[in-house]
Amino acid sequence: MGLFDPADGSWYLRDTTGRTTRMAAFGRAGDIPLVGDWDGDGVDTPGLYRPEEGRLLLRYGRGPITFVYPMMRDGLPVVADTNGDGRDTVSLARHGNLYVMDGLGRGPAELDGPDPLPVPLPAGTEALVAGDFDGDGRDEVAAVRAGMVQRVGAPGHRPLGYVGPAIAVAGDWNGDGVHTLGAYDPWRAQFRLHGADGEGIAATVGYGSLGMLPVAGAFGPLPGKDHPPRLRPGLPAMAAGASGPEVALLQQELARRRLYRGPIDGEFGTHTAAAVVAFHKVLGVERTAEWGEEDSRRMANFVFPPLPERPGEPNRVEVDVGRQVLYLIEDDVLAEIVPVSTASGNLYYSVRSGGVVRSVTPRGDFRLTRYSPGWSCDWVTGWCIYNAWNFTTMYALHGYPEVPAYPASHGCVRVPLWEADWLARRLFVGMPFHVWDEYRPATRG
Repeated sequence: MGLFDPADGSWYLRDTTGRTTRMAAFGRAGDIPLVGDWDGDGVDTPGLYRPEEGRLLLRYGRGPITFVYPMMRDGLPVVADTNGDGRDTVSLARHGNLYVMDGLGRGPAELDGPDPLPVPLPAGTEALVAGDFDGDGRDEVAAVRAGMVQRVGAPGHRPLGYVGPAIAVAGDWNGDGVHTLGAYDPWRAQFRLHGADGEGIAATVGYGSLGMLPVAGAFGPLPGKDHPPRLRPGLPAMAAGASGPEVALLQQELARRRLYRGPIDGEFGTHTAAAVVAFHKVLGVERTAEWGEEDSRRMANFVFPPLPERPGEPNRVEVDVGRQVLYLIEDDVLAEIVPVSTASGNLYYSVRSGGVVRSVTPRGDFRLTRYSPGWSCDWVTGWCIYNAWNFTTMYALHGYPEVPAYPASHGCVRVPLWEADWLARRLFVGMPFHVWDEYRPATRG
């Protein structure tokens, strides 16, 4: 197993005896590390995919860059020997399809059937991992979706395993010729290996620091004379106004948990603060906008809350009034978590009704019935709302300048203005919209 440090481009390769070999700088922030047997000599060496440039950079051994290949931009890469010739190549996924390559952009004549290119991926695929999972001498590609790893093009096969929010890798850990899963938990700075049954085994290896990216391969004989990377799980406390690489790491990890949709710019601003509040809301702890010392432990143990199962509604919105968050479900997978503010429950004087009323957000099962883009202002009250999605004639999900961590509206469901812009690209009229106080899944007695 090994790690790539985007901060300085260093590679740390760990052999089976636990010794480390550090390779000279190769790569930068934003690169996706890869390892593969590019020349068929039985030894895996580093590679990089640079998404914004559409470039694949390969290096043989410890020398300089050996090859630079043009590839599609902004793809999701995976290293695999799909035809069993002993040479790894890099395939690329874009727009829900996997394009299997056998060299410089050429696809093989077949892959488990005639003319399979492009290969459709499961909706919501977050990452790809490959290995010889059945021991037939050819690598299979698997998709990671909501933490579950499933072979692509093999819907009848049992999943390879569950890695949760960790980063999936694959390797022949015991030398039997069959690859199984591994997972790198960046919050614990720890590799956890899986057995053939897909379950995590007791062996774990502490290695690296948050922000480093895992690789795995047969690296051949290594000097093993270097110091391992600094073992540093988690992040320090930080708050609004902080800046630097540690903030960028926080943003990346919040984004991986579907809590953050802003830029990865290393600036702890309004968007990052709102995502931290949403993180605290989901956990049911004090709803502060500051990242505390204890939050790294919480993030390491973070799991998505249980949500109602609704057959026939693969795309929907769930508003959790108790936690004050909104869950966007797409293709039956939790896609994003957005902070909201619903009705305060307080009495207020209603200009429209001419009397004192209590603010209440209606609970129940609805559908989005109307979309009003941009600002809409009520000529009677003077209140203005942004990108409003009505779920009743009187109540809507909408953007608003003030979205506190507690219930504060007169009945509508408020979201931050930037979230309203983001939701405008994902919602649609007729979409199911559910509002509830607290969901408790049924227990089996």
